[in-house]
Amino acid sequence: MSTAYVLTVFVIAIVLMIVLISRFHVNAAMGILAAALVLAIALHTPWEEIEGTINSGFSGTIKSVAIVIFLGCTMGTVLEKTGAAVTITKWAINLVGDKNVIWAIALASAILGIPIFADTVVILLIPIVSLLAVRTNKSMMSFGAALYLGALVTASLVPPTPGPVSAAALLHVPLGQAILWGLLVAIPSVIVATLYCMTLKTPVAPKQEFLDAAQESEGKDLPSLTKSMMPIIVPLILILLNTAVSVMMPETGIANFMAFIGSPLAALFTGCLLSLTLTGNKWKTPEVLNKWVDEGIVAAAMPIVVTGMGGALATFVKNAGVADQIAEIVMNSSFPPILIPIIIAALIHVITGSNALGVMTAAALVEPMLSTLGISPVAAFLACGTGALMFKHANSSGFWVTVSMSNMNVNQGIRAVGGASTVAGFTGAVITCILYALHII
Repeated sequence: MSTAYVLTVFVIAIVLMIVLISRFHVNAAMGILAAALVLAIALHTPWEEIEGTINSGFSGTIKSVAIVIFLGCTMGTVLEKTGAAVTITKWAINLVGDKNVIWAIALASAILGIPIFADTVVILLIPIVSLLAVRTNKSMMSFGAALYLGALVTASLVPPTPGPVSAAALLHVPLGQAILWGLLVAIPSVIVATLYCMTLKTPVAPKQEFLDAAQESEGKDLPSLTKSMMPIIVPLILILLNTAVSVMMPETGIANFMAFIGSPLAALFTGCLLSLTLTGNKWKTPEVLNKWVDEGIVAAAMPIVVTGMGGALATFVKNAGVADQIAEIVMNSSFPPILIPIIIAALIHVITGSNALGVMTAAALVEPMLSTLGISPVAAFLACGTGALMFKHANSSGFWVTVSMSNMNVNQGIRAVGGASTVAGFTGAVITCILYALHII
């Protein structure tokens, strides 16, 4: 098969996947599976090997992330149900003061975006943010966008949210490194995006229903800040300690112990156990121990399957040499290799509306190219995460959740959510490119 034929088939398969997902609203897992099958057949993969290759690529990818994603989603479900999100938001407001309340919104959102999907963060906090908009006489264009953007950035860059967990697994980046570098890029991205949100001053009043909801919940008992933060902070600390100890004291007894305690599985299971303290006396009930876990399983199923399908697609890409051929073309031109994962993630996100899909699919497609492109797995991880932030718009559920609940019209939403997400993605991409150019990553 000629290079031109292989590349043409690859482009057709990817376009087919994107069209199925974005135009015909086919489930992402089915769209990726269809693309993998088309690619396998067109590249003359022996018929008897196609199923085995798909199963191998799928299982090989999810074996290291399935339980981690499940535990992360379960922990996020408990944080949603118990009011911990409101506690963290109120703490952030007290920390920065009423005059800087938009920074409190962004901070609380960014923290909650680590274990909870960005759409859910908006749904949880829109009542209190609406009340803050009235009290400070600020526009919901500004506050609504900041509420969504904080969580969107960390959900794209910082594990254990499913998108970055899957990307780290696909790119073989240790989770501790993914957390450290993800935070390093996420923090300035959130700051610059919040500064952009502060320029949005078109008057948009909050919806009365959310003001009423906020006032009704004012007297409700909430968990303490310590209990609310522990399920998020402790797993991150354990994972980072494991990374540090493995470098400073390799092959020692403490390193072996931390390899288990600080493993993503054990760390997130610890987070789940700590989250039970938020439930008070309800922790023994079937609602918490069964129903809430069921909800975590439902939330985890889609990211797990999409990640596995991405691994299957990547296997065919790797076996056919598509990645090497694309990488060689890039290397023979003057095009900076680091821009490849950024552009792929951005295109998938803009076309499909899903930043998680952008992160995961871009990671799957780029991983086979890394050695030829000369890009480290960490650089590719950050590039995929920042590229998948670019221009959130009307084909995204997160866009509509934020715009409708913040009482914005579509044009205001494009300026607020679309503009802020692009600013965040561009900031993160620039930082990633600088780190890459300086050979830090």
